[in-house]
Amino acid sequence: MFTVFISGYALPSFAEDLVNVSPEVVTGSRLYTNLDELPAPAYVLTRKEIEKSGASTLSQLLSKVPGISNKSRAGSTQDDFIEIRGLTTELLFLIDGVPYYKTSHAAGASAVDLRSLPLMDIERVEIVKGAGSAVYGSMAAAGVINIITRKPQSEEYKISATGGTYERKEGSLSVSIPGEKVNYGIWYSHREEGESPLLQYINSSGIFEDKNLDYEDDAGGFSLNSGPFDFSATWGEFSSEWTYGGDLQKQDNDYNRLSLVWNGDVSRFVIYRDKQEKNLDQEGFFGGKTDVEDTAWGAEFYKKSFWQNALVSWGMAFRHEDMTYKYIPKIGDTSYYDRTRKNYAPFVEVSLPLVSLIADFGLRYEMWDQNDADDYDELIPKLSLSYETLGGGLWYLSAGRFFAMPSLYELSYSYGSAEPNLSLNPEKGWSYELGYKKDLDKGSWNLGVFYLDMEDKIDWFTVSKNSYDGYYNNISEFRSWGVESLRTWNLSRQWDLSLGLTWMNAEQRQASNDPWSNARIPTWDIDGTALYTSGPFQGSLTVSYLGDRKTLDTDGPGVRGDVTTVDASISYDTDFGVFRLEGYNIFDKEFFVQDAGWGKYYGPEARYYLTWEHRF
Repeated sequence: MFTVFISGYALPSFAEDLVNVSPEVVTGSRLYTNLDELPAPAYVLTRKEIEKSGASTLSQLLSKVPGISNKSRAGSTQDDFIEIRGLTTELLFLIDGVPYYKTSHAAGASAVDLRSLPLMDIERVEIVKGAGSAVYGSMAAAGVINIITRKPQSEEYKISATGGTYERKEGSLSVSIPGEKVNYGIWYSHREEGESPLLQYINSSGIFEDKNLDYEDDAGGFSLNSGPFDFSATWGEFSSEWTYGGDLQKQDNDYNRLSLVWNGDVSRFVIYRDKQEKNLDQEGFFGGKTDVEDTAWGAEFYKKSFWQNALVSWGMAFRHEDMTYKYIPKIGDTSYYDRTRKNYAPFVEVSLPLVSLIADFGLRYEMWDQNDADDYDELIPKLSLSYETLGGGLWYLSAGRFFAMPSLYELSYSYGSAEPNLSLNPEKGWSYELGYKKDLDKGSWNLGVFYLDMEDKIDWFTVSKNSYDGYYNNISEFRSWGVESLRTWNLSRQWDLSLGLTWMNAEQRQASNDPWSNARIPTWDIDGTALYTSGPFQGSLTVSYLGDRKTLDTDGPGVRGDVTTVDASISYDTDFGVFRLEGYNIFDKEFFVQDAGWGKYYGPEARYYLTWEHRF
């Protein structure tokens, strides 16, 4: 649907009467100002590419980046999430450079529900693969995804409306107004979806299907910008209804985020707060009501300086997390947890020229003070070497330590007679990168190999074979290695092509003396996109292939088979606005995206949307 450009972000030239725009921070480092120079596989999705893509969710947008798989199920009633290098939980999302994740996630599930990151609020996305814990701390095992939110920088008024299959309805508006001293921005979006298939399962009576029944979400926000200061506030709520095992499930989610950032020439200070709430009402024999509230707030300061011929960045981060969890089952006792913890993390980064090489070293000291659970501290290093060729290409080699703290939910939850595991250790390991990237006269090239090894992986542990009693424990090991590449071609003024390819092998085992087994991750992930532009007309065609999908296939064909899907869009720019027709999985390839406890989740079926967008 779009071409991914491997380049840094150049600030546009605004009118002279606008308030000065504060500088942005490059993802993956506090030293670099251009992602081209970063010794890591890095990708940028600009606002222009987001709008051209026609994507309605962040997962759809990210899935075109090599090595990122969209794990979303049919419909929007379930969590929206992605997978990188075989990992889902251990991915770090940032919003304007500050960490954003739930403290109530469970092992193997996403720590971020991408439904809480609407595209309407995103200016661009920066993706950096590899271990990022030496820079950002917990969760950054397979990569870091930085969501840079939209800032009011020029006068603009925009409205849009979308309709399509499965009773899809969506509308949005945004306003950006420059002032003499302060720039103002405000936006709002609403989305609805109707009934669609969700899950197929088989029992002694035959084949049955659960369905997405209804989904609605509202989101909005406002931002203020004045010189080096940026303030933003975002809120949202979404409600879902679906069936599971034939029983009705209802869920309401609310979230809000606040941040205040000061960007100086050589230093940066940020304070933030985010809150997420979930209320789940489940019918059926094992049903009940679940209420979860996650709150995190924190601050970070860092400063850049020169020390002899080395560039140095040093600073301190603080984070406070709180989770309350209450479950009232239809049968049995109520479960209630209230956990808090604090994180203190001084850090330093150094970039030093060594003849024709650049050496980058990062070191972070993590200290976690956990109420009612074991405290944790560890040094997290990362070393990278890079070499720029005479032709402008960049070779890089890096080795980094990573870790992912157990969530407060994993520390608290147990079932039956088992006690919670308050001694649960973080998941930790090493990630290694070797690659080459280059901007060409008419395109770009990015090629790399990686190896990731994680120990102390958290999983559910049952105390006996004849009981469901259990708790979360460090009982498995995971590793993955592979090749990732992206090639883009600017063939002419009308034609752009891109081809992303990933080959990966992922394995896991339960104990050090057990044999390795396949982790049920697709071996091949290939995406090809052709984009045609001629005056007011634009068209795109994307072919995606998932090959050698090693997933469970106990309930009939479909889960294991290879999958090829085709997406297409056409748009035309008129005086009355832009009209865009989009089709996803247009040949209606039926496939199952994920195994469930007793069935298989459907991948998205064919969908068609018509959008009108007008700026004035």
